[in-house]
Amino acid sequence: MKKMRIKIGRNGQTTIQVEGVVGPGCLEFTKAFEQSIGDVEERTLCDAHEEKPDQTVREDLEETL
Repeated sequence: MKKMRIKIGRNGQTTIQVEGVVGPGCLEFTKAFEQSIGDVEERTLCDAHEEKPDQTVREDLEETL
């Protein structure tokens, strides 16, 4: 399941953390929200960004079998 965790600091700085999305799909998932709050000052990509989406699905299937 896709999740977006949003933290808004007292100074207005907003942090978005995406869970349940692999590959560059995380950027598409947050795109509309990012556009609504303004310019992105810094972006840190997690390891899941470098994975291939079908690779993860295959691994999940193997674990359940």
